[in-house]
Amino acid sequence: MISPISADDLERCEDALRIASAHGTWDSDLAAKIRSLVGEDLAAVVLVSLNLQSKARAKLGEGIWWCTERSLSQATPAPVAELKARWMNSRSVLDGCCGLGADTLAIAKMVGSADVQVTAVDSDPMMVAMTRENLRMNLQPARPQVAVRHDDVAAVPIAADATVHLDPDRRDDRGRKVRPEDYSPPWAVVERILDRCAAGIVKLAPAAVIEDRPQRHRLWVSLGGSVREQTLLTGQAIDRAAACFGHPLIEASRTAVLVRPDGSAVTYTVAGDSQAGRRVEKPMQYLADPDAAIRAAGLTESFAGQYGYDLLGGPSGFLTGDTAIESDLAICEPVIWSGACDDRRLRKTLRSMNCYPWRVKTRGVSQNPNMLEKRYRQCGERPVTLWIGKGPRRQFAALTVPADSPRSDR
Repeated sequence: MISPISADDLERCEDALRIASAHGTWDSDLAAKIRSLVGEDLAAVVLVSLNLQSKARAKLGEGIWWCTERSLSQATPAPVAELKARWMNSRSVLDGCCGLGADTLAIAKMVGSADVQVTAVDSDPMMVAMTRENLRMNLQPARPQVAVRHDDVAAVPIAADATVHLDPDRRDDRGRKVRPEDYSPPWAVVERILDRCAAGIVKLAPAAVIEDRPQRHRLWVSLGGSVREQTLLTGQAIDRAAACFGHPLIEASRTAVLVRPDGSAVTYTVAGDSQAGRRVEKPMQYLADPDAAIRAAGLTESFAGQYGYDLLGGPSGFLTGDTAIESDLAICEPVIWSGACDDRRLRKTLRSMNCYPWRVKTRGVSQNPNMLEKRYRQCGERPVTLWIGKGPRRQFAALTVPADSPRSDR
């Protein structure tokens, strides 16, 4: 978005965006119409946002969204943003490095009342303009107490009892940044901000490495089968998240959080009395694959120990045991066959059992799951899950009965 921009120009831009969104797809005639409405420079911004509308709605919810590819990539998915907003029940909330305003919108919906001041800050004037308009178009009714400002978050005054949410920029023209010291603002600045507030919530890359310290807790948050962020909680934010989850969060420790599409959450935190499972060579009666957040948090062995499961191929492999795991935090299915990972034998087995792999799960091996699905698709009519992993000495394959497979239409 061009800045500064007049109110009339902005209104014409949003009219053009609505027209384009209603059109569904854009072509040269539509592009020409938009240019005639708003001019060449502003049309470029409208068309960029238009091309991203389907992705934006899938991530942020229904509505019309001002965005760029980079800002949309870093934006928090709506169910995750709504979960975090529940941990911000102080009278002053600062959303630093607000980007296009996804977290700001969730915070305003959750805590936006007459006696709570929400402030969104970004150092990029385009992001500030986009946040303002995304709030205006997608926050109903309008919340005038949400202030959006163009500023350096490190220079913004912070009330002593404030909750601060920070989403440092983890991308530049060369790609994603994993190390916190390479973020913008860098980690040293983030630490100084956290020292000034009562409760801190910081969004990090899932693979980012920081020190575990007292008065801090780290969460790995998954949605739709993939880890969306690592979240650092400090101070009072730990107790608020614990109250939301319904169990304590241990300081200087970590938790895996699976967010359901409706915004509810399932958690797993370190179980102090659980014993890590053995390393075994072949599957037992059940195979299990923990949620991506459990793996990212380094809690696989603890999770296995809690359910009395053993490890196939170490913490990076699958889990196996003799009783079913009844939890959303793992895919767990009964084994109907297991053996060596040999293409000819596997094909013969699938045909003899009239099966085909509707889902393939691999760990520690080079095989491509998509290629394996295609390779064995014509072997039978009964859908199964194909597991391929690496045991202590060799690769293994297994077939399990999935509870959520589609019915075959062949």
